[in-house]
Amino acid sequence: MKTKPFLSGLLTLASLTLISTAQAAIEKIPADPQAVDVLNQTLTALNNPNEKERIQALEKLLHKSMLGPGGKGLDPSVERFSYKKAVQNAKFYQLPVNIYEVHKGNTSTVGFKQTAETGRRDKYFLNKNEGVAGRPAPVHIFWPANGSAPKVLDFGSL
Repeated sequence: MKTKPFLSGLLTLASLTLISTAQAAIEKIPADPQAVDVLNQTLTALNNPNEKERIQALEKLLHKSMLGPGGKGLDPSVERFSYKKAVQNAKFYQLPVNIYEVHKGNTSTVGFKQTAETGRRDKYFLNKNEGVAGRPAPVHIFWPANGSAPKVLDFGSL
């Protein structure tokens, strides 16, 4: 019977170690002006009541993995889920954007086949408007390894 408290304590210690290690691994960096510009344009587009104009503006700002064939329109799964939610919730976030913090990501490859691209994926946390409850929303910004302009890779929890 003495082993249960020991195992419980050991599991708790292991869990706390994992949590603190994960938190320590997050590198916070300053917001990059290029990313802030992309985020401002993205929120402006998401707040546009004209859907055709909204999608046309987003085509220039989103990573190619979020777009439909040939880079036109949105990928159907993006359109049904994250885009729909982002359009509904964009009005709750400050514009121009107010960055709460930025988490530097690792270099990896995103996308699949023709949309595959190597680069870094950072999380930009956007503050909500005054009086709107809730935590800042993480929006993923992709920095291509080839040095081209950053793109939105994921609307996060907008």
